[in-house]
Amino acid sequence: MKKILIVLFSLLLLVNPLNAQTKLENDTSKKKNKSIYLESGINLSLPVHIQMYRSHRLAIGFNVRAWKNISKKSELGIKIDYDYRFIKKNTRILTPESTLEERALHSNFSLFCIKPNIQFNLNSNWYLGAESGVGYALSDEDGQIGLGFVSEYSKNQQFGICSGLYLGKNFIVGSKKKVFGVSLDFTQFLAQWHAENSLGLKIKYRFIN
Repeated sequence: MKKILIVLFSLLLLVNPLNAQTKLENDTSKKKNKSIYLESGINLSLPVHIQMYRSHRLAIGFNVRAWKNISKKSELGIKIDYDYRFIKKNTRILTPESTLEERALHSNFSLFCIKPNIQFNLNSNWYLGAESGVGYALSDEDGQIGLGFVSEYSKNQQFGICSGLYLGKNFIVGSKKKVFGVSLDFTQFLAQWHAENSLGLKIKYRFIN
């Protein structure tokens, strides 16, 4: 009888630390799943649609993305993008008779986008994402025209649907395991069933791990 009691008592001593360790791991996992992550970086892109490619070239901007894990392989977040696109060199040849659309066609413009975002982690480094939201364009020539210089749009086309697909890779740097990401992004501004597309790189740094 005493031997049985000793064995039971030993098992209880063994089980309690295991339960405590399991509980600690579960609490850590739950805390990690509730975490909200943040990253930000710069954008570099070129227009790839023939209409905008005739008049504009490089865009430089920044991106900010916040997200949380919804599973081991997927994330749900929201992204803000800002791009400033420059006109093609030596194309601003205007006359007093030039219309507002012609002046805007040969002017730099800004594009602001806010997009809900879903990202799939293919493995520990590679990821694939998709996003879609609203975009707002602002021409340097006239704040009311937006992307109205594109012939398929109306004169005051400021709002549209901004969407994107991207494929990227994360790099872990240093002993503190800082995370940098580089992605190839295909994006578009869609309005009145016409899309102006761009292709570029996004370089990101994760502030919250």
